[in-house]
Amino acid sequence: MTVYLTIITTLLVITQIIRVTQNAIQLRRQEGKIKETLDWFERQDISEQDFVVQRECFYMLHDWLVDQKLKKHKSNAYSDSVTTRNEDR
Repeated sequence: MTVYLTIITTLLVITQIIRVTQNAIQLRRQEGKIKETLDWFERQDISEQDFVVQRECFYMLHDWLVDQKLKKHKSNAYSDSVTTRNEDR
């Protein structure tokens, strides 16, 4: 029984070591990607005005999508009422 427990414990320890190693490798890769991205941002000429314009575009797109949804809803309500009136005849 102790041999069995020793083998199982050893396997569990080995799998944990493998997981920690894999996580370390993955974190190192992510760190490289993050550094590349940050370097790219530093090389770009991004100003506060760019963020303001992006925010305004987002709000304009949001408003447009809401308007489209309302138009579609009104159109469906109209077509439903027309269908109901035609079925009453």
